[in-house]
Amino acid sequence: MHRVVCLILIATLTLVSAGCLTQSPSPAEDADIRLLTPDEGFSIFDGQGHYSGIIGEETPDITINYSMGCVTLPPGNGTLPHRLLGTSEMVCVIGGEAEIHCDATTVTAREGEIVVLPMGVLQTITAAGDVPLRYIDVIQPPFSAGVELSGDELAAYAPGTDGGATNGIPIVIPDPREGIEWDIGSDMMIYTLANPVLMPDKHFPVDYSVAYAEILPGGSADFNELAGASEVIYVITGEVEVFTPGGTMIQVPAGNVAYIAPDQEKGYRNAGEVNATMLSFVDPAWTPERTIPVE
Repeated sequence: MHRVVCLILIATLTLVSAGCLTQSPSPAEDADIRLLTPDEGFSIFDGQGHYSGIIGEETPDITINYSMGCVTLPPGNGTLPHRLLGTSEMVCVIGGEAEIHCDATTVTAREGEIVVLPMGVLQTITAAGDVPLRYIDVIQPPFSAGVELSGDELAAYAPGTDGGATNGIPIVIPDPREGIEWDIGSDMMIYTLANPVLMPDKHFPVDYSVAYAEILPGGSADFNELAGASEVIYVITGEVEVFTPGGTMIQVPAGNVAYIAPDQEKGYRNAGEVNATMLSFVDPAWTPERTIPVE
């Protein structure tokens, strides 16, 4: 199956992920900050697409209440009809265009847009444009083979039981720059996209938060830590350095992920010559009280 993506903000900062992973050591080894690099992954949905895992069964030593991977679908290909019982799915489009059928609703999502699918909906995701569709797929609770219904099991399933929705409505986040804006200085901006605590009226069916960040060349954020919350950073464009007061530093190029354990002191910077953009996933959801500046 495919799994399904996304930062929350931080008044001093936070940021994000992708791929099926192999682990790369940082210049100064620190188990609480890790670089996750995509590997070859595997074929999904009878060869319709390809999945590379990032967080989940691939990382049994990382405790996060969701699984994450990157899905690629060639033009015209799509996922087969299926349901994910008892789990929600977030689709963060990082390339191409997606046509998403969610029960009785159909939406189109383009690069930079996010769609959140409620638990148990009957769904398909198709590459609608002329280029491959690529999206970060986040599933909460974490994906397991037992939650997916397709084929004969799907045909025999009675909607409305065991977590299956009867008419689920997707939540569409059309533009990352229209989220809650947080100014982290002249060289960095963060936009909260999905946060069940800060946006209760949206009724997001997730416990984590997602934010989008832009860092200009030379931009950086001061040292801080997130009390009791982990952060996964997926770099979309450019390259981001994550570093600690103790000297650990990892470089996260586009298409790669940094995992930061709860309560870990860290900072960020864009040491490149082009703008860096990223998604940041914080679990449990970010709140201003979680961000602790480090002197």
